[in-house]
Amino acid sequence: MSATATELDHIVVAARTLQEGRVWARETLGVEAVGGGKHDGLATHNTLLKLDGKRYLEIIAVDPDAGMPNFPRWFGLDTADIREHIAHGPRVVAWVARCRDAAEDIEQLTQAVDYTANVVRSASRADFRWRFAFTPDGERIAGGTLPHLIQWDCDVHPCDRLPESGVSLTALMLGAPEPAQLSRVLDALRFADALVQVGQSTALNLVAVLQTPSGSVVLD
Repeated sequence: MSATATELDHIVVAARTLQEGRVWARETLGVEAVGGGKHDGLATHNTLLKLDGKRYLEIIAVDPDAGMPNFPRWFGLDTADIREHIAHGPRVVAWVARCRDAAEDIEQLTQAVDYTANVVRSASRADFRWRFAFTPDGERIAGGTLPHLIQWDCDVHPCDRLPESGVSLTALMLGAPEPAQLSRVLDALRFADALVQVGQSTALNLVAVLQTPSGSVVLD
């Protein structure tokens, strides 16, 4: 098992279009999303918003100018379930944990949830280099309640380049009919972040609570 605990890296909000995501950030959170770029081979693009510490919010959407992806888009963006989920506006769909040994931590994750083996893909943009673990079919893990894993292979992190937004994370709540199962997986990953809370719910559920310049905002 990795000697270093995994940590919350970013929260993923899906939108029908990136412009819709930018408008949503402005109207819902009171701030402008910035930066980001295109994901080669995935046919998606994104924009970002710095939270507190080394955490950020990613707004992602299908890139209509990129053609067909080389493999299923991450976070279930190709599925009818997610398309219905975001039909009336951007929604939180997943979260990503930062790790130091992607191959080892992915093995822990796969064994813990008895899930189809994750695939690690390397990517880069400018001086950012990272490895991202995703499911072969592009589906979220446990309905988005369990994290995808990212390993940054560079000294710089996106938060080092993003402007302060005045938005901070109050809580990321993971709900499940059997929450002990989620806790066991996070324990296997040696996940450490007091803001991530596991609780009981009738269905798999992911909720983020943010403190914004205009007050508290609940995203689900």
